[in-house]
Amino acid sequence: KVIVAIHGWQGDKTSMYPVMKLMKIENANWFLLDAPYLVENGKGKSWSYQHKNGVWEVDKPKELLNNFFKQLFNQYDSKKIYVLGFSQGGMICLDFVLYLDKVLGAVFPICGFLRQPKLDVQRFHPCQIDTPILIGHGKDDDIVPSESSQLAHELLYKQGANVELLLYNGKHKIGLDYVKKMVKIINK
Repeated sequence: KVIVAIHGWQGDKTSMYPVMKLMKIENANWFLLDAPYLVENGKGKSWSYQHKNGVWEVDKPKELLNNFFKQLFNQYDSKKIYVLGFSQGGMICLDFVLYLDKVLGAVFPICGFLRQPKLDVQRFHPCQIDTPILIGHGKDDDIVPSESSQLAHELLYKQGANVELLLYNGKHKIGLDYVKKMVKIINK
């Protein structure tokens, strides 16, 4: 089993270390990714940056992530790869990982959002039609509203994805019930 963990805005790869410890997945290779861009205030990292015209950079981060996943797919069976992302990392799961052209073991967007929620497009690569997608969100999230995950769930569900939404008590965090469900899916 291979687990890729993508942290949120102002985090870094160490942000996902407690999740790794909590999940206690045996015989797993973990890849705790580190975003490439420093946040302006110098506190943490980001998977993107804003241009002077207010537009966020997406091409360079996609290229970096594509290169990482190509190498990963050369080393491991894609069906044994599980990707989880928190907040901005959840957005990467929804707006990038689901478009990968190799079947994944499962995708876990947590407290995430769609970058362009009103865009009328297919929300996943056809090969991911059966990939389990477990979207999780704290009901009282005061940073990314839980409606963001509800909308992502609705759009994916309407398009036939194998998606489930788990809202849990709490704010902008990863709920214990959600962790238990992730572990169950990974150990299946």
